[in-house]
Amino acid sequence: MHFAENRMDAEVAASALRAEHLHPRIGSDPSGPRFFGGGITGAGRWLVYVPEREAPQAREILDEPHSAEPDENPILRLVVIVALISGLLLATPFVAQVCYAPR
Repeated sequence: MHFAENRMDAEVAASALRAEHLHPRIGSDPSGPRFFGGGITGAGRWLVYVPEREAPQAREILDEPHSAEPDENPILRLVVIVALISGLLLATPFVAQVCYAPR
């Protein structure tokens, strides 16, 4: 069983499995709310099911490599924040002059 955040992701996963001659089925997650006012909502997860004998191969196909998270640079973040605050403080007299200029 593969969990997908939306129907499109479930369809993509199922297509990848079908390309490898597996037999996936797609269904909504029964643990989440799916109906609102008589219609199906987009909320909730979707599940991709495969027969038990195909499960190991399906797990191998859908196992995506984890992308490395970009490293946070706290010094760069601090420099950007200080530059923004300094710019706003320097612009204050000019804005006040334009707003409160005698007419």
